[in-house]
Amino acid sequence: MLFDINKPIYKFREEFDEFPDIEKHSFEYTKCTCGSTEATVVSTVSRHRNFQPIVACETCGTLRANPYFTEDTADFYYRNVYGNVKRTDRSPQQLFREQQALSIVPFFADTMDAFETVLDYGGGAGGKTADFIEAGKELSLYEVEHKYSQYAFENGIKPHDPSRRYDLVVVSHVIEHMIDPVRQMREIIEECCTPEGLLLVATPIIDRQRARQWLQHFHIAHKYYFTEDALVGMMASLGCKLVKQNKSDSFLFRLGEKPDPDVTSRHYRAGADKTRQAIERELRPSWKNLLKCLKFWRPQPHNQAAPRTPELSP
Repeated sequence: MLFDINKPIYKFREEFDEFPDIEKHSFEYTKCTCGSTEATVVSTVSRHRNFQPIVACETCGTLRANPYFTEDTADFYYRNVYGNVKRTDRSPQQLFREQQALSIVPFFADTMDAFETVLDYGGGAGGKTADFIEAGKELSLYEVEHKYSQYAFENGIKPHDPSRRYDLVVVSHVIEHMIDPVRQMREIIEECCTPEGLLLVATPIIDRQRARQWLQHFHIAHKYYFTEDALVGMMASLGCKLVKQNKSDSFLFRLGEKPDPDVTSRHYRAGADKTRQAIERELRPSWKNLLKCLKFWRPQPHNQAAPRTPELSP
């Protein structure tokens, strides 16, 4: 195991309760996005030192929290907890500025002619896509946190229209929060996208980092952590063909392809190999790891035998 909540050797971002009264809510064991249940435990702790089992799929290499929220628990969490934990100290204006500093619009510099309408799905205050307006595109936003969406609407971004389909749909740092990414991405494709439109998916990619750095991503709100191949394979199973990607977190797909099981299987195998190799590389014996263990070693308490009683003593 890479990260164990019982060991004191890790550096955490902060230490706080990510989900107060968590014991009052329901969790369930789930299959991976590839349909497999075969997995290896890689962590029992989140980056804020909360108990959170994380497993690595043996079939595709995707990491996921398992067990995880039921649909009802997730609904409660995002309506009542998530905003207070993640964004309690950020006004809509602050969030917008932070997002705009990470604008995804430059990524589309060579594909601007391929679309006219854009939907930012789950985009907070809309800052990451706001520059599309200056580029002459019609920009809409779907966001469940009303104080952020209202700020976006007051600054030129249109509300999502469920009756419309959009040339480009942006799903940026949303998929890792989904309870069932295959089902939910299929719904987005069918309900929001034009038949041969574009779909941008952005999410942290774990195999672009050493396994020792994965802990920084483990948050109770994140169920899934994808490798590059696992994400591309999953999207291929939904009829999405990769157009281009950057070296960070963004993947642009073209819709309208037929699902290709061979392409999906090939990517899943590659993803599983990369995850397995990353874990093995980190756990490989070394003098550094031995010294780390010795530094934090503590003697275990001796288990005394039960004291003899007159009835049992000779």
